[in-house]
Amino acid sequence: MRTTSFFLLTILCLALTASAQIYSEGPIDGNDNAFFVTGPNLPNFLGSVQDISNGFVAANTSNVLGIEWGEWSVGAPKSFSYELGSAAFGTDVGSGTVAQNAVNSVFLRTNSFGYGVYDVTVPISSSLMTAGSTYWLSISNATDASADGTQGWDIPNGGSGGPAICNFRQSGTNFGNCGLGGESFTISAACGAGPDCGPPVPEPSSILLFGSGILGLAGILRRKLNIQV
Repeated sequence: MRTTSFFLLTILCLALTASAQIYSEGPIDGNDNAFFVTGPNLPNFLGSVQDISNGFVAANTSNVLGIEWGEWSVGAPKSFSYELGSAAFGTDVGSGTVAQNAVNSVFLRTNSFGYGVYDVTVPISSSLMTAGSTYWLSISNATDASADGTQGWDIPNGGSGGPAICNFRQSGTNFGNCGLGGESFTISAACGAGPDCGPPVPEPSSILLFGSGILGLAGILRRKLNIQV
């Protein structure tokens, strides 16, 4: 009885801390390189009309409720579009355009190239993703207030990219592999905190009460064990 009771308590605690992450390509680097993602609406300042799509294998089965990605931009980001599909640049899983602000696009620093590096975390809605299946996240039409064509998708791991497959499209034509790994992004079933991004983080008092409930449950189990021993 003692073993079973503490085993159930352990399962409860693990369930409370379980991750709802569907896929992560790794943390934002922000130092070495980024692929432009201003197309197909706008050319980048080099003149090409380019957007990027990353292929990945879903680790869990869930509807997507949030995406996070690393953005480079000289000016404060204004908006971007995303596409989720079963093929590169596909939209069969979900798509949309997101207005950006200081809450959902957090400024991290200015890098050595003079670009601002931003952590973009936004709520989205999509169809179901199935664990083990390959999907593609595309970022496009990124811009700032001046439409200067400087917006890029951060390439992590010292500029070499992550394990996802990167495809690039210019002027509507998919030219296939980018030549580097995937860009920095995370796809989750739980959006980050903030007024524009789902339910707020509980206040410390709520966390304290919640923690007290767990401790109380542990105390009840301990008393039962003492009676049964």
